[in-house]
Amino acid sequence: MIKKKIFDEIMASLEHRNKFPKISEFTRKDCLFLYEKLADNKIETDHVFLSYEKAKKYNKEYHHDFSEFKENHWIFAETGRGDFWIIDLDDVKSPPTVFFYDHDLEDFSPESMLNISINIFEWFELADLISQLHNKDFYDEAFRLKEHWKQKAIEEIEKIKKGLSTKSPFQF
Repeated sequence: MIKKKIFDEIMASLEHRNKFPKISEFTRKDCLFLYEKLADNKIETDHVFLSYEKAKKYNKEYHHDFSEFKENHWIFAETGRGDFWIIDLDDVKSPPTVFFYDHDLEDFSPESMLNISINIFEWFELADLISQLHNKDFYDEAFRLKEHWKQKAIEEIEKIKKGLSTKSPFQF
């Protein structure tokens, strides 16, 4: 069964961190608790929430190597294929909007980032829904999602945010 869960349900199912990192320089106070509670949580293959230490390292490297990568952009998660999930630390919305960066583009300019139009909490909901699709019974012999499950997944994704199923970087 595929069913959208709320953020608090997902948080309860994730492994919580035992030690607290020193994060005094992280400017998004509304997202700070995520780093204080979670570390390297793999919600599913393409949704790995980075520890603060790993995120800080990635951000330092990519800001140094790519002049077009805006200083206020923050890599907070990665995929299993080298792509990144990014938020804008200066985004006035609380919580901030999530962007997807496809590493094949090799261009960190804002125009190359896909605005998913969800916030970081909705990102967790999307990740959890996609993780529920990892059931071999949902796929046919050619490893394509069976139509019934595809429609159910789209229906549940649309509960997160209308239009999200067409904006997602992953096809169903």
